[in-house]
Amino acid sequence: MFKKLMASFGVGAAKVNLLLEKGSYRVGETVNGKVIVEGGNVDQDIQSLDVDVLMRVIIKGKEIKRVLDTFQVAQEFHVRAKETKEIAFEYPIPIHYPISKGSLSYSLITRMDISQAVDTDDSDPLVVLPTRDMQLVFDAFKNLGFKDKIGSGKIEQYGQQFEFIPGSLFNEQLKELELKFYSDPHGVKLLMEIEMNGGYMRNGIEHHTELTLPADLLSSGSVQQLADHIKVFLENELTVISVQGPRMAPSYHNYQQTTQHGSGIGGFMGGMVTGMLGGVLLGSLFDGGEEEDSSGMIAGDDENGFDFGLGDFMDFGDDEF
Repeated sequence: MFKKLMASFGVGAAKVNLLLEKGSYRVGETVNGKVIVEGGNVDQDIQSLDVDVLMRVIIKGKEIKRVLDTFQVAQEFHVRAKETKEIAFEYPIPIHYPISKGSLSYSLITRMDISQAVDTDDSDPLVVLPTRDMQLVFDAFKNLGFKDKIGSGKIEQYGQQFEFIPGSLFNEQLKELELKFYSDPHGVKLLMEIEMNGGYMRNGIEHHTELTLPADLLSSGSVQQLADHIKVFLENELTVISVQGPRMAPSYHNYQQTTQHGSGIGGFMGGMVTGMLGGVLLGSLFDGGEEEDSSGMIAGDDENGFDFGLGDFMDFGDDEF
């Protein structure tokens, strides 16, 4: 009786521990792992075993936490004293999750609801990497001499936005290039905003365009071939601008933003749909102030979106992807 009483207060109660097969997964990949439940000093009934996908990010110097998703591993089972149970699970990372970098990070919070006792939990880091196609694009731009701008990787209404500063190849014509990824059944689109450089009439002018990447080009895995393809495209766009003038309006405002999971569904890649984060984030996207609301979310800059300060997104460590 004394052991049961103590277990109800968490002393000698069952414990939970989540283990992942690996510490990092690409956007669109399936996380594989297992939850280990270790029985305590007495038999106990477990009502549910759930995992929260928690995102942490520092905005304007303040840490913001948001549960993006919750999935159930098990429910209503019995664990005996000193018994060990292992329960496998899978979780597909939606293509809308921004990649981990800088101040943005993820954790998996395992919550075990114990009948008539204090609940227990466990926290484990999860690193979200770019898809192979995204990484290939990053490498291609790097091959062309582009470098990421400080603060690249901010979240705005249509997804995660990456900003490049051109190298010697394009620095006379371009001041900056902004890039978003969009995936649909036809392939991957690069949605670009080009800010012109040089000249009284051209400096600061923005040109919107998009490039659909052929599936065979991406599947080849050749950074050089993709870099050459992007180089020709940019040179052609600069010619169009000089002859016809810039396209001032972006083309992607009517593109679908889907909330489904998996890598084969269309949507803004590496972004974060507002429906996934709730109305608080949606409202703050259009709120020009920085005041904290009742939920703890902080309003962003209505022009620049949320600057998550992802830093050098091309540097994902020494591992080869």
